[in-house]
Amino acid sequence: MGVKLIAFDLDGTAIVKHKYLPECNRSALLEAHSLGAILVPATGRMRDFLPECVKELPIGYAITSNGGVVYDMGTGRAVIENLIPNGAARAVQKILDGYDVYLEYYTGGGAITRRDMPGRARSHYGLPESKRHFVEDKVYSFTDDFGAMLRETGLCPEKINLPYLPEGLREEIWERLSEVEGLRLTSSIPDNIEINSAEAHKGGALGALCGRLGIPIGEVLALGDNGNDVTMLRAAGISAAMGDGSGDAKAAATFVTAAHDECGLAQAVRKVFEE
Repeated sequence: MGVKLIAFDLDGTAIVKHKYLPECNRSALLEAHSLGAILVPATGRMRDFLPECVKELPIGYAITSNGGVVYDMGTGRAVIENLIPNGAARAVQKILDGYDVYLEYYTGGGAITRRDMPGRARSHYGLPESKRHFVEDKVYSFTDDFGAMLRETGLCPEKINLPYLPEGLREEIWERLSEVEGLRLTSSIPDNIEINSAEAHKGGALGALCGRLGIPIGEVLALGDNGNDVTMLRAAGISAAMGDGSGDAKAAATFVTAAHDECGLAQAVRKVFEE
């Protein structure tokens, strides 16, 4: 199969420790690009939180916010959007107002949080060390009241993100959010909840981007590791799940490669291009 586009997840797939692109993965992606493959990161992150090591790759487009928006990285403009309707976002916020949890809204490639939250991420919200990068290394815009922000601006978010929830509380909030129509709930790591429009997912965004570029989705290689990658792994002509990925990701993929921190992405890319 001739692969014309590689769509690759970031955390738990292409990068390690949420920051670093191993040389094995970088070189494999660059080799594939030299053979004509378009490189497209496909992530739950917003555009402005793509790691520098990924932005240094020859990427023209990025699927962000779990398919909420596809950005042209050359212009910074959104070319495909599947946003959460304002009414649905307000229904979500009404539920979340009853919980003292860390919360972010993604919009315009950036993130908004409540003014007091970043400073209390460790002490009050108990974000573990593994999660602090997702808060401390972000550049936020701020609001003092999420509900008022939604009412006054009419904001339709790319994604609403709950980066860390204790297990019991996560299950309770997930169940309540599931009752709001028009939403898709996913996780990229076991203790978070990522909220998107029901129409927003990586597989749909990948298909729309392929249509825009004139590339058959059957000529796409997708690489991922977790629940928010499943639609993309199913949609692509060939796909690989990381060996340390979730069971649903492995079930959705064409094959399973090595763990993400054992050059799983590089092994998968080279396997496909050598066949």
